[in-house]
Amino acid sequence: MSDAPQPLFPLPVADADTQPFWDAAVERRLVVPRCSGCGKWIWQPKPVCPACHTADPVWTEVTGGGRVASWTVIHPPVLPAFADTVPFVILLVELDEGVRMVGQLVDESGALLVTDGTDVGLAMGTPVVLRWREQGGVTLPAWGVA
Repeated sequence: MSDAPQPLFPLPVADADTQPFWDAAVERRLVVPRCSGCGKWIWQPKPVCPACHTADPVWTEVTGGGRVASWTVIHPPVLPAFADTVPFVILLVELDEGVRMVGQLVDESGALLVTDGTDVGLAMGTPVVLRWREQGGVTLPAWGVA
């Protein structure tokens, strides 16, 4: 048995603008800030609406449903923590609300799919559903093919 330290996953660092997102993620809720002035969805989180400059957007829960806007397949070399999981797919998902988020392609249980995407019929516009993935002690939004 080796005493070598286990490789670490890169972890997000919450700040004043993103803390509500990470707090909701722990509860497996996906929230996105929305301007109380003009109603625009704001992503990346900012303290002021970029459209109308209203301060203090309201964090609003969304379903997380959407479609694949783009994707890429991650192959070696990768960070040591991901060495046993390649190839895997990183998705750019356009949520039904029009916001685009990045996440991993996972199965029904939230486990990372070791795939290049072809075996699950991944294509531009493929419908996806929100799933959650535990990685390095953090709950992350991820998506699966609907």
